[in-house]
Amino acid sequence: MFSILFALNGISLMLGAQFEKRLAGRTTPHTIFQIGLLSSLISSIAVLIVVLSHGPLAALVFSLFLSNASLGIVGPISFTLAIESQGHMAGSASALLGILPFLLGSITSPLVGMAGEYSAIPLGVIIFATSLLAVFFNAVLIKNGKPVPAPQEINLD
Repeated sequence: MFSILFALNGISLMLGAQFEKRLAGRTTPHTIFQIGLLSSLISSIAVLIVVLSHGPLAALVFSLFLSNASLGIVGPISFTLAIESQGHMAGSASALLGILPFLLGSITSPLVGMAGEYSAIPLGVIIFATSLLAVFFNAVLIKNGKPVPAPQEINLD
């Protein structure tokens, strides 16, 4: 059963990436990113509801499938959007983006196991919280598909 569920994770990522590929060229990268973030938030709410209500395994598997599919949308397009804005620092930005998933994973992994091996509630909370943070930071840092410019320094001289 583990190998089937693990395979479903991979399939969902591939389907999300294929969906993102089909949208490419038909709409703006920022719109694709927004679609991915919205689907991530909705599916993370579904995961949270299922774990809080102690729903059936099939409901959890389905909601996690949708959550992983949204990562297949968000992952490639977010990398593209982040790198294209860096110009001459693209190599450094790429290195930073490469290490961030490992860094954030090392922070969240222990949190998911806080309630022990028989509770999925921390998993649902972490998935929902990270999706909510992604939507929040996108809203704060991006406006109309462009990064919000840094405030200008005030010269008091």
